[in-house]
Amino acid sequence: MEDPSASDLPTADQLLIPEGVRYNCQGCGRCCSGWSVGLTHADYSRVKDVDWGSLHPDLKDRQLFINREKEFDEGKSRYPHFTYPRADGTCPFLIEGLCFIHGTFDEATKPGTCQLFPYSYVDTPEGVYLGVTYNSMASVRNIGELLTDQREKLYGYYLKTRDHLSVRKSEEGPSGGVPDAAVVASAPDAAGPFDTVTIAAGCVVPWSEFVHLDNHLVEYISAAEQESKPFIPTLIGAEEIIFEARRMVSRKESLEGIKNFQPKVEMSANSEASGTSESTIAMVYYLYLIYPTIRARYQDLWLDKRKAFANPKLLFQLGKLISEYFAAAVNAVVFKNANIPGLAKVNINKALDYKIVKLSPEINQFFSRWLRLKIFSKTYFGPAASGYPMVTGFNSLVAYFICAMLLVKGEALKRGSKEIQLYDLYEAFWRLDKEFLTMNQLVPQVTAGMSVAYSMPKVFRSLLEVLSKNMTD
Repeated sequence: MEDPSASDLPTADQLLIPEGVRYNCQGCGRCCSGWSVGLTHADYSRVKDVDWGSLHPDLKDRQLFINREKEFDEGKSRYPHFTYPRADGTCPFLIEGLCFIHGTFDEATKPGTCQLFPYSYVDTPEGVYLGVTYNSMASVRNIGELLTDQREKLYGYYLKTRDHLSVRKSEEGPSGGVPDAAVVASAPDAAGPFDTVTIAAGCVVPWSEFVHLDNHLVEYISAAEQESKPFIPTLIGAEEIIFEARRMVSRKESLEGIKNFQPKVEMSANSEASGTSESTIAMVYYLYLIYPTIRARYQDLWLDKRKAFANPKLLFQLGKLISEYFAAAVNAVVFKNANIPGLAKVNINKALDYKIVKLSPEINQFFSRWLRLKIFSKTYFGPAASGYPMVTGFNSLVAYFICAMLLVKGEALKRGSKEIQLYDLYEAFWRLDKEFLTMNQLVPQVTAGMSVAYSMPKVFRSLLEVLSKNMTD
């Protein structure tokens, strides 16, 4: 990457860091499973010629990489190379819970994606917003040092992110590589992705107007977090703030006045979930929780599905995979039996109607911190989320929350308990955030369908009200 001038490159002081959020890697190894790590050509050249088998017996005589150079050149793959997971879905270089590449050499030898995980950086006219994804148990549990105390280190990671994007851009074939949603900082020579912000279809505002709405949302959620307020009314209130901003824009009013708007949240005690909302959330549950778990069990097919047609064993696996996908989708969407292989069996209707005690202050704070972080980090809409408008992205967050609640309520139902457990939420959010990050890597028709569903105002309001009324003192 060419060294940009000082005027082009944000300074460490322009790194905007969320308050009260902690993260340091705890070495648990959970983030090193369930996916193939993408490698640039530069990443691959650092590790491909090492005689790994001589350094550790677990790496001897085994395939470590998937090569997708042709697909990358055609614009059909995010990276030209990937790690080849073990049968259990873990990274082949994960030895005794630790990264063997890092331990044998150093952090700089690891693939760029691994060096930058779980941070996100979003360039805006105001500065660079930092976030951390919840596809790390340490970030889900808010463990480690405060991010605000790690400014210089995090700024260094921001510079590495820009370098990584520069390398990706320089390596793209004629058709260009598929974008990676996990890395959301703009490339050094790219136009600012937030010069304007789309609040909803036909409602576009400049950044200077949007920031009033964004600041009010963060302050509203922060207050609820500090006071451990019930989360569902907080979520609905945040939604109402966005709708009010949309109305203000249609009236040609400045969003500076949004700071005076305090939403009144009224929920019906007689709400019933609509069939449309139930089917929509069942599809989201399938895509975010069931589909990836099934896929992870067929890692041989991650190489190249086209090779399956020339290999009877892989052809059989491909047929079995498609059959499992179809059966699981029908079971979830039609019959509302959302079964995650090897993890949980949830009947969506039963979980939705199951009565539990009200959320504890700790769980309310957990949910509010998550929502505040998503809003602050700008990763729920726009470039990091298939270009979703703000309303669409917010609805996707609501769907995320409902899916988590259905999963943990299903676990409580299975135990015969009236209380949901924080450790079940950790697991749910760890799984959901990984898929939330990669939503723009779904089949385009599926992404487009989800975008249409999420664009409907208050699409999940009835589900939120049912969840709320089924919480008792």
